[in-house]
Amino acid sequence: MHWVDVKIEINSTGKLLPIKHYIYYRRYLHRSGLSIWLAFLLCCCMAQAQAQAEPCQVRGQEIVILHDCVSALERSAVNHEFTVPDSMLANVGRWYRIDLIADADVSDRLLDLGIPDAFQAQVYLQQAGLTQTVLNLNESSRYADRPVQHRNLMALLRLKPGPARVHIYYHSHGKTPMLARLLTAAQLSTSDTLINLLNGLVFGIMLVMVPVLALGFNVQRKFGYRMYGAVVFSTMVFIAQLEGYTFAFLWPEAPAWNMLAPGALGMLMVMTNIAFAINFLQMKSRMPRLYRLYLCMFGLALLVLILHLMYALDNLLIIQSFTYSMIACVVAAQGVRQRIEAARFYFLGTLSVAVFPLLLIGFVLFLVRPSLPFSLLAYPKFGYLAESLLFGAAVISQIGKFNTRQAEQRILRLAETEQLLEAEQGKLAALNKASQQQLQLASASHDIAQPLASLRFAVSALEQHQGNEPIAQHIDHTLEYAQSLLKDLIAQVRDDRHEPEQIVLNKLFAQLGLAFQGVAAKNGLRLSIHTSRLRFEGSSLLLTRILSNLLANAIRYTPKGRVVLGARRRPDGIEILLFDTGSGIPKHIEQNLLRAFQQGSNASSDGFGLGLYIVKNLCHQCGYQLRINSRPGHGSCVAVFIPVLTSN
Repeated sequence: MHWVDVKIEINSTGKLLPIKHYIYYRRYLHRSGLSIWLAFLLCCCMAQAQAQAEPCQVRGQEIVILHDCVSALERSAVNHEFTVPDSMLANVGRWYRIDLIADADVSDRLLDLGIPDAFQAQVYLQQAGLTQTVLNLNESSRYADRPVQHRNLMALLRLKPGPARVHIYYHSHGKTPMLARLLTAAQLSTSDTLINLLNGLVFGIMLVMVPVLALGFNVQRKFGYRMYGAVVFSTMVFIAQLEGYTFAFLWPEAPAWNMLAPGALGMLMVMTNIAFAINFLQMKSRMPRLYRLYLCMFGLALLVLILHLMYALDNLLIIQSFTYSMIACVVAAQGVRQRIEAARFYFLGTLSVAVFPLLLIGFVLFLVRPSLPFSLLAYPKFGYLAESLLFGAAVISQIGKFNTRQAEQRILRLAETEQLLEAEQGKLAALNKASQQQLQLASASHDIAQPLASLRFAVSALEQHQGNEPIAQHIDHTLEYAQSLLKDLIAQVRDDRHEPEQIVLNKLFAQLGLAFQGVAAKNGLRLSIHTSRLRFEGSSLLLTRILSNLLANAIRYTPKGRVVLGARRRPDGIEILLFDTGSGIPKHIEQNLLRAFQQGSNASSDGFGLGLYIVKNLCHQCGYQLRINSRPGHGSCVAVFIPVLTSN
């Protein structure tokens, strides 16, 4: 054991700075890593060098793993062992020989080849000088043609006491390895129970991830969520094909398609992963060059899939899948460097698919003698399971952060609305106060003007006495000047007095039509606005806010049909009406929708639950009345009643 020093720096704020590792004995670690790789290669060479295997002992009820007694045969040496048709020697495939020594108490045994299908599979049993064909299948063989009805290729061996020799020929997809074993029918049942339980657990975890995301989170990025569901579904179907379930249960009468299915389903899985990566990593905006590369890879994968369905190009599919796995790891690392949300989870998911199956298969083949009761092809599913879980964690993390930002935006929007209300209230209060002060000043000026007028009458009387003319004229000019000052002051107050704004509904409706006509057309709705010559005094800003929120709600929650805006005269005021053909508002939730952050059951993904709350507060501020009349399934009518005296 060697110690590794880790230095952690803490700044003045108490936050951890990036951790810097100072690893000593670097030269020793490099030598250790080189030693590990050399040991791995040595084990591989030793495993490949085992051309001559010792016979396996078959005794009692033991499961016999035939890894140690399998010998590869050259084609030229097959006829020296036993006679086979020349056509089989010309085919592409591999020959193996297994030497067995059976005890006297050995009964019938099942030979499990450990693979779900093969283009060709023949098994010959030699004992007591006789050769018996126990398995003979090709790519045209149906599931019912198998001598042992099982999802793996199996042959029944009736062993007699003494030596026996089994010759196996098979041609499968690429270089699919064979993990042969001998077991009884009871042992096969027990093994299948464990495998089916494990596979059911894997499928269950993967299948549950999709509805858990839908029920536990308010999914805003719906396309990315659907792509994750497509990745999970395609992975499940591919694993089911590798395990042999699809041929046994879905298409047992279609052997030709079954041989094409592994490559086709694997390529579909690659294509869904490409689409998911493009959306999740926001490649179009953040990685434009890699985005174009991924589009090309998607098109290439589609082309390879079509060619595979025509010419069965398994090797080309393997190269394509391996190339994408390597590129996906590089792209995921780029996402981590760009600090894309939850990119670390995505990187670990791609790494598990690229590395986990390869390392596990390498250790099983070369370092560990397989003794587990399932095929070698079952191991990669753990990598796919890790990928689905890590991709799900990435989606959950991204959705959580997105919802957090949305909540912050809602709070900011509510604060802005409250500030607007406070500003309007302050403005109206200031205008009212200034108007009152001006009226008081005008009243005082008027009151002062009265005694001045009386003084002028007195001056007229004074002018009638001789000798008082100059004084009377001076007083008269002074009073006239004072009266002119008061008249000017009253006129200025009259001109500066704040009058309520004149609102013309035709003009206001036209502005709203221009603002919402495009949004309605985009949603497939028809927005109808009826002209109105009605006018009244009030705040056009607040009324515009009220009607804008109502129109936005109506367009957002109406899936099809039309939205109508109009106004009509009432005996004691004006009523502005908004009709829609949506699903309506049930009575029991009508009051809840007037509260902040409350939405109906048919709420869309981009709503905040603030529209009716803002409308209610603005109507209360202006002295208007908000009325809602709705029939579930038939639409809604929202009315704003304005108690004013109307004029045409």
